[in-house]
Amino acid sequence: MVVDVSVLPVVAAVVVFAFAAMWSAVGVLGLSGRLPRNRWLGVRADETMRSDEAFTVANRVAGPGLLGAAGILILSGIVTLGVGGYWSIVFAVVGLIAAMFVVGLVSAYGVRAASAVPADDEAGCSCCSSHDDAAPAAAESATAGDEAAHAADCGTSRCGACTLRGICSNESAQA
Repeated sequence: MVVDVSVLPVVAAVVVFAFAAMWSAVGVLGLSGRLPRNRWLGVRADETMRSDEAFTVANRVAGPGLLGAAGILILSGIVTLGVGGYWSIVFAVVGLIAAMFVVGLVSAYGVRAASAVPADDEAGCSCCSSHDDAAPAAAESATAGDEAAHAADCGTSRCGACTLRGICSNESAQA
């Protein structure tokens, strides 16, 4: 079977332009704050998925980078169409790798920004304390039974499960 070389640039460019369109849409929606929290598009990590506000902040931070990655892909697609032949695949792949690097980098910045947003449940932890320095008596008043019940949520043997809250979802994902 012989592959028509004139079709390669078109196929490679369509793939590149499809990713550019997707990252452009996500970048614009993220910048405007209109990207709803979902499982498919946007910056998705434990820190960003814990609240709508954290998801919005992460995607606003990552939005300009996503638009930059889309720009890289658009240029790559144009060059891919202009070059032709087997080199078109090289330019398309290089453009995709560069864009994915940018997306990964700005996503990390988004996750870092989202981790600074207080979670909805950080107002008070039912483990040993209320996370309030002014309430050390609350920590002393927790009974051993309460500690064991709350610690069992994360599989720990003593209270402190509140500090391990994020580990529970990661352990089940690794299994």
